[in-house]
Amino acid sequence: MQTEIEIRANEWLQNAGIVGFLNIVGKENVRIDGQTLYFSTEVLENFETKYFNYFINEYKETLAWYKIVSYKEKMEYYRVEDFASFDEKALDDLNKYIKDVVKFYLKKSNYIKVFPLIDSKANVEEWLSKLSLIKLSKKQKFEEGKLALFEEVKETYNQLDAIIDFCASEKGLKYLGAKNLIYSVINKGWEGVSFLYQKTKFIDPYEDYENAFLKPVFEYLDTDLSKSKYNCFICNQPIKNLNLGLSFMNDIGFDIKKKTSHVWDFNNDVATCPVCRLIYSCVPAGFTYVYGEGMFVNDSFSIDKLLDVNVHMRESILHFNNEGINSNNPYRALVESITMEKEDKRRYELADIQLVRYENEHYRFNILSKKMLHILNDSKTILKSLIKCGYKEGNLNVNLYKEVIQHLMNNENLFTLIHKLIFYKQTDVKVYYDVSHIAGILEINTKFLRGVNVKMSEEIELDKVQFYGKLFKEGYYDKKSENKIPGITYKLLNALKVNDKDGFMDTLLNSYSYLSKPIPSEFIKVFSNKETFKTIGYAFMLGVSGNRLKRKDGGNTDEK
Repeated sequence: MQTEIEIRANEWLQNAGIVGFLNIVGKENVRIDGQTLYFSTEVLENFETKYFNYFINEYKETLAWYKIVSYKEKMEYYRVEDFASFDEKALDDLNKYIKDVVKFYLKKSNYIKVFPLIDSKANVEEWLSKLSLIKLSKKQKFEEGKLALFEEVKETYNQLDAIIDFCASEKGLKYLGAKNLIYSVINKGWEGVSFLYQKTKFIDPYEDYENAFLKPVFEYLDTDLSKSKYNCFICNQPIKNLNLGLSFMNDIGFDIKKKTSHVWDFNNDVATCPVCRLIYSCVPAGFTYVYGEGMFVNDSFSIDKLLDVNVHMRESILHFNNEGINSNNPYRALVESITMEKEDKRRYELADIQLVRYENEHYRFNILSKKMLHILNDSKTILKSLIKCGYKEGNLNVNLYKEVIQHLMNNENLFTLIHKLIFYKQTDVKVYYDVSHIAGILEINTKFLRGVNVKMSEEIELDKVQFYGKLFKEGYYDKKSENKIPGITYKLLNALKVNDKDGFMDTLLNSYSYLSKPIPSEFIKVFSNKETFKTIGYAFMLGVSGNRLKRKDGGNTDEK
């Protein structure tokens, strides 16, 4: 049997599998040489357990299992204080926990199947049937009946003790955690085989994984392949047949038996060896997932760098984030990871980096150029200020940090977003940002335009132009004509939106004529090109849209 296995970095999907494999077995248990990974067959011992343990350790606090067992701490708190602070809200929380957590999750068929593997003597279904909500009658007041109520709560707590202890046991975490992860994380990478095959005959997911991915590897390594006619599509190693394809990989593979038109001359050659198939099964461990969205940075310069940048991103998202796990974490962690400084104090610099995102069950690809990395690095302070900013569009909450990063990753300028933010500021849309945040986005956009070699005019002083907008606004207040400002704002924003330089300047000329003031010379630059026009125009509109200038006597008028 071959005792050492060699895997080379290749395309992004295999690289994600390599990172996932290293996360599972530990970098210290393999040998890395540039873009090549070497490991012994001993590393694969109990690999199915290592596989699930990795996901459990990384995603433990996001699991339904955690929601069940973490309530124990609250129960102990009320017990220690003898229910002194237990009130109606605590009762509502208890009922929600019973209904929306315990009964909701533990009645799912996928969990029920593994109950005998945790404890064959435990009758969880009977425990759940006896567990009831605690309700006050319509005429009963909490304070009047709380002594009898507390006795009922204590009895419910005793019932929950058995359920929580069952789930929190070593085997409870092992099997319930695995089942939870199969359908919340692992199925984002692949499906249709092993424990994700609907008609699988195995109840134990660990055994299922071992049979589907590990045993074929050992059989393959122990087989004489000297007379093989085929080669692995990925590593070019000899294989006996073409039975193992990539059809199980989400959004990548196809059924070679049903879709022969996908290969050259209808003759399939897309087949893998069991070793590569095992690596591909580790793709979900290479990506970092939050709320169904995944991210992977394909820095293929070396396996070491590939691992480092993705580990840093994962830890930033799942472990070292003081604000908890949320949908914006991947973007924050991405910026931190690709702009981090190395131990030798040099900036983390690369040529182009491929970023792979898994969103809405599809992979999306972006190339982050070296110039883009510089823009992100130089804008870290501004970006940090946008983390908690956003607006509500219908039922959708939009975060500005995420929006800005997505635009930059897609190599799109930010003018459309800036226009929307200024417009929303004038309307009844619920917003969670101010003019200073929009000004920061405009500054990032100016850096972006220069970074992609747009011929901008000579250095534009955005603060000065914004100040002109404030003075313009004050002029109308001084003439007691502030009621004209919304109409002028509407015309100027429309001209900016459709890139109408003449219309913008006509409105500006008429407005300044009304004020009997000259137009600032800065506006001569608007005729250079549309990017310069929009940059100056939106900077001016930020001044018009912002708060009024403070008066010399210390007073000021706050506006939206």
